[in-house]
Formats: sequence, structure tokens, C-alpha cells
Amino acid sequence: MKGYKITNCAQEKRIGIVGNSIKDVFTKGCQKLKMDSENVTMMLIDGTVVDDEDYFQTLPAQTLFMFRSNGESFQTGADLVYNVLTTVNKDILQSAIKIKSFFNENIKDKIRILSSILDEDQNQNIDLTTCSLRSKDPEWFQDLDTRAKTKEEFLFKRCQERIRNYMYKTKTDMIKSDFYINHSNCRKFLDEVYKQFSELLNKNKYHGYYFDRSNSNCLCDTTGIFTCQGAWNQTGCFYERGTGHKINPYQNRECRIIFSTWNLDHWVERSRTVIPALFEASMMASKAYCSINMNYFYNLLFTTVNLKLVHIVCHDKGQHGSAKCDSKLYLKDKQTSSQSKELEELKEHISIKMFT
Repeated sequence: MKGYKITNCAQEKRIGIVGNSIKDVFTKGCQKLKMDSENVTMMLIDGTVVDDEDYFQTLPAQTLFMFRSNGESFQTGADLVYNVLTTVNKDILQSAIKIKSFFNENIKDKIRILSSILDEDQNQNIDLTTCSLRSKDPEWFQDLDTRAKTKEEFLFKRCQERIRNYMYKTKTDMIKSDFYINHSNCRKFLDEVYKQFSELLNKNKYHGYYFDRSNSNCLCDTTGIFTCQGAWNQTGCFYERGTGHKINPYQNRECRIIFSTWNLDHWVERSRTVIPALFEASMMASKAYCSINMNYFYNLLFTTVNLKLVHIVCHDKGQHGSAKCDSKLYLKDKQTSSQSKELEELKEHISIKMFT
């Protein structure tokens, strides 16, 4: 059994419980908080709903779960920015109520303003930016429920959570779809490719190194500065007088919080494009008696072949109409040699980059 923490939307107190399954923790949580289990949703503090046993088992001990009654509100993104501003520059908040109301609208613009404030203040904590150990910069870890001893370890795990979330959303979208339910001949191909996704993600440690400045394959420089890669249909970020959005979450607590609003955006969209393509691939595989090209779809779903790190201002949630999958790469012959596999992966990478 592992220990966890629970709270309600008001976050008046935190209670420690133990459990070995999502059902166990949910039942005990409702009892401890005296809530009606029929009308309660269990979620992470960032709003991620936890209703899948496999996903629950990936969460570390001491994870904080929030129990929300149906219709009950909890802290919004506007509240997050408001609270950060109170710590960054209290002189800005001459009228707290009006400012908070102001931040409830156009949240992207407000985060852009906040980022500018942080940029102006970046030289004040330059010495702490290079610090990694929790013992050297304890303020950076303030309010975090984590056992991470270094900044790198914490951000590594946060990146893993993002990639893991893509994995479980993909599984949920697949198994709850009418296609999966109604096409039994295709189901085994989808189950097999998802199993392969899971195995390769575990091998690659869910690509947590994307946020780890100590890793040579990270998306930042050695000091921890991340640069926005621009909207999905642009070659780069042209904000801030053409220099682009930049942030160093290793710098201080405020930058670390703001970095949580940056997105790993799928250029070829996961739900609108990649998953339907997977369904089509399973149909093709069942007719051709061969397997789905797992590496092609893995790259589209979980790697920087198809993921762009973007500032919230550059995150376009509209449909990426011109970003399509290549049906020629959907299938892989069962007899493919290891040398051919390497060549195919290279072709996949080049194919995606050509579309950008």
C-alpha cells in the first residue's frame, strides 16, 4: 500500500490515507471527507480527473487528490496567476478584488504580461538559478508535494506526467469509441499497438528528459532556458519584438509555476487526426495480415517529432487543418529487419519535418 493525501475544493485541510487501488482511495476519501460518493469526482490539484486504475498506479506516493462534488468550483487558472502576482510584485495589486476580476478574462494576455514582469526580475536570482538541490534553494520547492531532491528531478517527473497523460487519453479515446466497440477484427491490432506504446514509453522513461536541463536531449539550454517553438503552423515564435517567448523554470518558484502553463502541442492533432488514423491503420492491418507501424504513431503521439513546446499565447486550440498523417506509413511488414526498422524511423522523422 502507498500513502496519499486528500482534500476538498476549499482545501481547508489535508488528510493522509493509504490504499492500493483507485477504488480503495476513492472510498476512504469520501468517508474521511464525509462526501456522497455518488456525486464526487476525484482529481489531481491541476484539475486532471483520475478515474483510470492504470493511470492511478503510475502516480507516486503522497500524491494529493482533490474530491469535488458535482457542480462545485475550485481554483482556476486566473486564481493561479493572481496568487503568483502577489508574490512577484505586491505593488501591482493596488486593488486586489478588481485585479483578480481583471485576470478572469483573456488569461493568455495576462500570462504574457506576467512573463514580462518575471523577465525584468531575472537577474535578481541568477545565483539560485544554477542551484539544483532542494537544500540550496528551498523556496523553489515551496508548496510542492514531491520527494524530488533536485529541480531537474522534479521537472523530469512533470514532463513524464504530461506524456503519460497523452498515453491514457489515447487509450480512453480508443476503447470508448464506437469504432473500437463495433470492429472486433480491428480491436486486437489496436490493443497490440497500445501495448507496444506502453513498453517503449517505459523504456524511454516517458521522455521526462525533455524538461531536464542536465540531459543532452532536453528542450532547453544548459542553464534551463526554454524557447517557445511557435504556433503549430509557424516556423518559430515571433513574439516579444521578434525574440520569441522564453522562460527558465529553474530560476525561481514564480517561473516554475508559469512554466506549467506552457504546452507540448501536437502539430498533427492527437484526437482529431492521429487516433482516427490509428483506426484506419487497424482496418488496413486486418485486411493485409500485417502489423501497424507502431514507431510512426509513437512518434506522432509522444515525441518531439510531432510535439512543439509553446507558450500559452502561441497554443492554437483550433483545428490544425493542414497537418495530416501519411497513410503510406501506417503499416509495417512482420518480417521487417532491424536495419529496415532504423531506416523507416528515419524516413518517418524526415516525413513529419517536411510538412512543417
